[in-house]
Amino acid sequence: MIDLEKRAVITQWPITGGPVPHTASVDAVHHRLFVGSRTIAHTGNIGGGHQHEPGKLVVMNTDSGKVIQVLDSIGGADDLQYDAATGRIYFMGTTGTVAVFKENDPDHFELLGKVPTGAISKTGLWVPELKRFYSAVPRHYVITARHGTQDLEADLLKELNIATGVTKRDKAAGWQTSMLSDLVIEEAHVMVFDYLP
Repeated sequence: MIDLEKRAVITQWPITGGPVPHTASVDAVHHRLFVGSRTIAHTGNIGGGHQHEPGKLVVMNTDSGKVIQVLDSIGGADDLQYDAATGRIYFMGTTGTVAVFKENDPDHFELLGKVPTGAISKTGLWVPELKRFYSAVPRHYVITARHGTQDLEADLLKELNIATGVTKRDKAAGWQTSMLSDLVIEEAHVMVFDYLP
């Protein structure tokens, strides 16, 4: 908490249940803070904290700092949008999904459902006047692991070390073509979702 007149931090609240907080929104009328959290920090590993499920939605009381409820959500928390008129919370994550929660009352929240958006679609915008949710999907690449094993990280690192379209001699398998020759590029686009009561 910050005292705006003194410009000083007067207290701090732990976000219990949200180990890697990444985004927030607020219901000012009911004094509720919504925190979107990842469960694993990004430490340079493939996927980082973006790909781990589940993420967490932490609901806190803005008067006391008390955690009211912690709910499982989608991975890679990146954006939260709260709509006061409907009591809905839109939770965006880099796993290509938006989770929609409902505020039944200030102490009880529930997951209504999850809607696919697009790969690494990190941000969204709820426009209450239009009753529409917009999801921004950036340009991204899709690699299919046709020669993959159970060790996805090792497969990906192996393929990233082979130039696009170049063949490489593998004693066990003979000649192989890099997976990067099967690379699919999906251009950036915006997805539009209508509100369903």
